[in-house]
Amino acid sequence: MYRIPSTLNGDLDYTQSLIDQFKAGEIQAGQLKSNRVPMGIYEQRKNQHYMLRLRCAGGLVTPEQLAKIAFVGHQLSTSHLHVTTRQEIQIHNVDIEDAIPALKKLEKVGISSAGGGGNTVRNMMVDDRSGLTADEEFDVYPYVEELTSRLIAEKDSFTMPRKYKVAIDTSVATANYSYIADLGLQARIKDGQRGFRVLIAGSAASNAHTGWEVFDFLPEKDLYRAAKALKNWFHKYGNRRNRHKARMRYVFYKYGTEEAKRLYLEEFEELKKDGSIDFEAPALPLEHHKPNFPPLKAPTDFETWKRRYAHKQTNAEGLKENLWYAYIPLRHGNNSTDFFAEVAEYLGNYGNDVIRFTQKEQIQVRNIPEEYLTNIYAFFKKLGVYQIDYPVVVTNLTCCTGADTCRLGICLPKGAIDGIAKQLLNSNLNLDAIPDFELRMNGCTNICALATWGDLGFSGRVGRVGDAPYPAYTIWLPVKGKHEIDLQQGYIAAKKIPAFVEDYLRDVIAEQANYADYYDYVAKRGVNIVKDLIAKYKEVAPYSEEPDTFFDFGDDERFSLIKYGKAECSAGLFDIIEIDQDTIREKRKEVEQLLSEGKQDTAKIEKLLHDIVFSENRMLLVTRGLDPRTDDDVYNGFEKEFIAAGIIPQKFKILTDKARNNESLIAEKPLIDELADLLNDLYQNMDDSLQFKLPAVQSPTDFTDNTDSKGKSAGQKNRSEDEEKSVSSVKSVGQKNTSENEEKSSAGEPEAVSPDVKKDFRGVMCPMNFVKTKIALTPMQSGQILEILLDDGAPIENVPGSVKNEGHTILSTEKVENYWKVLIKKK
Repeated sequence: MYRIPSTLNGDLDYTQSLIDQFKAGEIQAGQLKSNRVPMGIYEQRKNQHYMLRLRCAGGLVTPEQLAKIAFVGHQLSTSHLHVTTRQEIQIHNVDIEDAIPALKKLEKVGISSAGGGGNTVRNMMVDDRSGLTADEEFDVYPYVEELTSRLIAEKDSFTMPRKYKVAIDTSVATANYSYIADLGLQARIKDGQRGFRVLIAGSAASNAHTGWEVFDFLPEKDLYRAAKALKNWFHKYGNRRNRHKARMRYVFYKYGTEEAKRLYLEEFEELKKDGSIDFEAPALPLEHHKPNFPPLKAPTDFETWKRRYAHKQTNAEGLKENLWYAYIPLRHGNNSTDFFAEVAEYLGNYGNDVIRFTQKEQIQVRNIPEEYLTNIYAFFKKLGVYQIDYPVVVTNLTCCTGADTCRLGICLPKGAIDGIAKQLLNSNLNLDAIPDFELRMNGCTNICALATWGDLGFSGRVGRVGDAPYPAYTIWLPVKGKHEIDLQQGYIAAKKIPAFVEDYLRDVIAEQANYADYYDYVAKRGVNIVKDLIAKYKEVAPYSEEPDTFFDFGDDERFSLIKYGKAECSAGLFDIIEIDQDTIREKRKEVEQLLSEGKQDTAKIEKLLHDIVFSENRMLLVTRGLDPRTDDDVYNGFEKEFIAAGIIPQKFKILTDKARNNESLIAEKPLIDELADLLNDLYQNMDDSLQFKLPAVQSPTDFTDNTDSKGKSAGQKNRSEDEEKSVSSVKSVGQKNTSENEEKSSAGEPEAVSPDVKKDFRGVMCPMNFVKTKIALTPMQSGQILEILLDDGAPIENVPGSVKNEGHTILSTEKVENYWKVLIKKK
């Protein structure tokens, strides 16, 4: 339905030329990656296996297009096709040599993968009920297809600072995903004119925020202008240096709400001068009709399915023709090419306006005469879609692919979802009482499945008992309401999630009638139920006592990040920090609860405050390469590395002193809370070199006599001088070595690599050896060589991989007696 850009064929040819050069060893993988990812060609976890992500704007695909996708997938011997949470479809396990010929075949039926990944305008999401219900303002599908066509035709749509996601809802009253999109559009009609409420820079990922409103009503003729203005604004003000702060919301965080809006509206007003870019959405060439075969009699279980999954189309056309739509669940959004080929062939009997992919990784069939719903049910039942008879809440369980195929995955959410489904189906719960409940699960913190935008969310992380890791999930709840980002509540082991979910839903079902809606229940009761359940399931015994918890769902190997290709050290570093972060958050909540209840349990409050201050003092020590073994190590380390160094204001020293001497902290609670917030802010703004972004100007009252005449703290001054000396000395050595190497090379001698800096980290445990490596690399110049010595076992298994993930180059790993010598080239 969207128009294929005229440049696509040339873009595909260029990508093929890069693939040929890569196969011939003429270019590096990184050069190919920078081109293939924006073209929607992703490498999967298994090396040299790729996935093609195909754009289906708003999930709209015709039976003809789906048939071609299935045919191409079959030719590629793909393992399966996958419907995504962004309403696209993917072909998995493709050889890189077959990718471009396959995409050229799909181009002929109006399907493109361009913009499937990378820093591009991504697939647009739509409320899949658009065009079907009476409560919508108007059908937004024509707008989605035309806006897609215009944006993907522009070269700068593929060179953004970061991804650009669009979501369109059919009214303000029913809006959902538009709140968390880079460009969120909510259909409106004002004075008989069509238009949109416009939100920008929303996101459910880290440092999440719902979109900021820039137009209460934007006339439809200005739609492309608004989208292009956002793209221009992002190009000008987006952060291209720090990938983790490159999303649109960080422009608001940097400039502030009013200034960020002003800069956007400045771009919009500039485009208003060009009348040639007014927007108009032409009608789509879609039709539907009755098939040329008779309706079937109702098979067994049909009425239950109809009640659960089929819905009357309440718009004018639907009422007139008695049309219905229904949802067909797919297990994790997956099925074979043969399945999709049969679906395409059968649904083609009803016209070309009959298929949408949904955000729940399902197939929506639409424009079905009511008397033919029996045929739809019988057809999918015959195809083996056994989930078709499950309660809706079970098939609404949504997750990303996780560590099965994704290189960023930590946990295996598909197995966890299966475990939850099994637990619920074997329970005595009335699951039909909560058909609209949405549980979302991510295998890591990237929030691809929108765990922070569900009725109950889970995001994968690492838990630990001592040094032993186990798969775990952070739990998210919509405490602030339906249209606000969920808040994290704590975490529990993956294997305890199914029982947790059953317990929670049991209370939801029993109590929901006592509240206005689910969000009212969460705010007034659910959040406390979750807190109690986390306490119930939180504890994990050592491996010797509870081995099953240290295995992920469906995995017969003990949990480890190493086997998934992502070294454990970098993850372990953040785990150490986040354990203290969690402790601080949870114990602060306990203190607030005791105080709000008027309980004068001074001893308990005192104990909680001491625990908080201890965790505050320890939380970021790992970033300085410290591995404290005693309480004094913690307090002394914090005082030296953070307070004396000027990173933390001097006024907080009283907390460290009182905690060290076991003195009362109750009077210092406001200062304790302030320090917790400051530490969280430092952590959020820490760069890749474990350095902290400090305020440009400190308040004179924050420090005592620790400032020089220029206002720089003594700690900062000393650290800066030390770094200058380190860099200077290293640089001179590096220049000398470079010169010597060049002379040897010109003389025909084999090039020898001489390290610029040497560090011995034998006897240092993970992840401290990785932290010390990062610290050693920080003052070095790009291209210089660091030599480190590591113990055998976990250190050599983890540290090189973690360093490589940071973008540095591992030149060599050499076994020397019972230890290893590793040469690292700084990026």
